Amino acid sequence: MSAIWWLVVVVAFGVGWVAWRLVQYPGGWAYAFHEQYRADREFLDDARGAVRELKGTARREVQQAQSAVTRAEKAYRSRISRVEAELQQLRTPNRGDRVAQLGQIVLHEHALLVGDDEVRLAGLHVRFDLARSTHVSYVYLTQPDGRERLERFAGDEFPEDTVRQFSVRLQNAAVTANRLQALRDGDIHKLEAELSEAREATEPVETARELLEETRARHGSDPQLPKARAALDDARDVWQELTGRRPL
Repeated sequence: MSAIWWLVVVVAFGVGWVAWRLVQYPGGWAYAFHEQYRADREFLDDARGAVRELKGTARREVQQAQSAVTRAEKAYRSRISRVEAELQQLRTPNRGDRVAQLGQIVLHEHALLVGDDEVRLAGLHVRFDLARSTHVSYVYLTQPDGRERLERFAGDEFPEDTVRQFSVRLQNAAVTANRLQALRDGDIHKLEAELSEAREATEPVETARELLEETRARHGSDPQLPKARAALDDARDVWQELTGRRPL
């Protein structure tokens, strides 16, 4: 079965090759295969090859120039995207790992969760108060924009000392967050400058685009390809005069 299959493949390949050759050198079997017309076939092949080589060279050089444009544009966009992503991360940091919790207040590395609301630690002011008559502790959370939240802790569930210590812990965390925010602001300023520079750094892209246009223009005005095509037309005319059939 394998031998038969290979025989079929070989026969099919041979038939295809013969058909291709008859199309390449139209006019009959003798013109396509006989030694008598080898020089005529070579003359036609040389003319075809000259056109094919010039077109191939032009295509490769234009493709190379286009690839250079693509690489330059990709590098340009990639740099901007990287800086924008870093800026976004600095401007909107995540809340970080969970550190402690008391009642509804959950302390994270960079923020508080109070119920379903997130409160950034940077710029936050924490104040403790106690209503001795009712043994209720209060924690006031004043945000940078002046908004204030009040959390109530009943003394029978949350002892005064526990709430005081937690309040101090929140305030210290806010102070640490302020220092980190100051550093972050400096990094943001640097990245904003880098982003501006990255957006203005269009010279590699412009240079690559100019080279692409020059390459297209050079091949578009190159007289060699029209000459080669004219020579191919002459070779086709000669073949047609010889065989009565015009080749492709």
